[in-house]
Amino acid sequence: MSHRLSPLRTLVLATCCALPLLPLGAARAQSLADPAWEELLESDRYAELEAQARQKLKAEPGDPQATLALGFAVLSQGTPAQQDAGVPVAEACVKAHPESGVCHYVLANLLGVQALRAGMFKAMGMAGRIRESYEKAVALQPDAFNHRLGLMQFYLAAPSIAGGGTDKARDLARSTEAKYPEQARCLRALVAVSEEKYDEAEKLLWAVQPGKDNALRSAVYGSLGQIGAQRLNNKQPAPAQALFERLVQVEPGRAFAFYGLARVKAETGALQDALRFFTQARSLRGQATLPIDYREALVWLQLGDNGKAKSLLQRFVDVGRGHPKNLEDAKERLAKL
Repeated sequence: MSHRLSPLRTLVLATCCALPLLPLGAARAQSLADPAWEELLESDRYAELEAQARQKLKAEPGDPQATLALGFAVLSQGTPAQQDAGVPVAEACVKAHPESGVCHYVLANLLGVQALRAGMFKAMGMAGRIRESYEKAVALQPDAFNHRLGLMQFYLAAPSIAGGGTDKARDLARSTEAKYPEQARCLRALVAVSEEKYDEAEKLLWAVQPGKDNALRSAVYGSLGQIGAQRLNNKQPAPAQALFERLVQVEPGRAFAFYGLARVKAETGALQDALRFFTQARSLRGQATLPIDYREALVWLQLGDNGKAKSLLQRFVDVGRGHPKNLEDAKERLAKL
């Protein structure tokens, strides 16, 4: 995380709000109809994509494709203020095209990002609107896997009191089985991930046959990548490495698996190998959403090259995107260098 799920945070959040449109390091959830815009997205040229989307929206307020492009751009690399400013754009899309599932889908994701930053109580108040937007998107375009995936992620992230819960997630997977069996297999895997049944989830995901469904293919890639990251967090470097190596073979043009291998090598002390994989990840699709500078800086610190580490940490802080804990740690390390 062709489509990004951003890529790259855990699939299930311990909050009552949905995942954003683009989770860390994975793939997109929907293609853009304009090949030129799709190319900008594929090459991580988000600023150009945002500028062109805004130009289109100025001429045609509420245009669904321009709204989707803007959503991709600001959720990939936008500031919180840019993301917040995207909400009224998505609302205008819904108002102008109430039967467009895309409009409801983008709105749900932008609201989800707001909820993630808002704290538990405010997020609880936003949960109903987020859920309704996802459900509307699925109802309007039942064949669009990205819409169903967003709803599934909401169900898994939100408690039952906020309209979510594992039972609803399972029901969604079951209701998908008859008409879209491959989608259902992926959805069942997400439930297994939420229950930390990683072996079961991995088996289901590798069995998915996405065919020409790029959204489904990207969801499988992103979900497998998340399992690899979780295995690494659980101090299981060997299965994490095996998974990332297999992902590299399947999707050699995407950054996240190489980034994952770099993390494995860094954790196991193979620091030169880690640097090599970080370098490879930098040249591939999706690299802009990954905290490569921060993680590579930690390797240089272990190697005793404070100059290279400082440069990378400073760039990471200056960009200002990434997990708050990583940003805080980077600032603390910079102050000591």
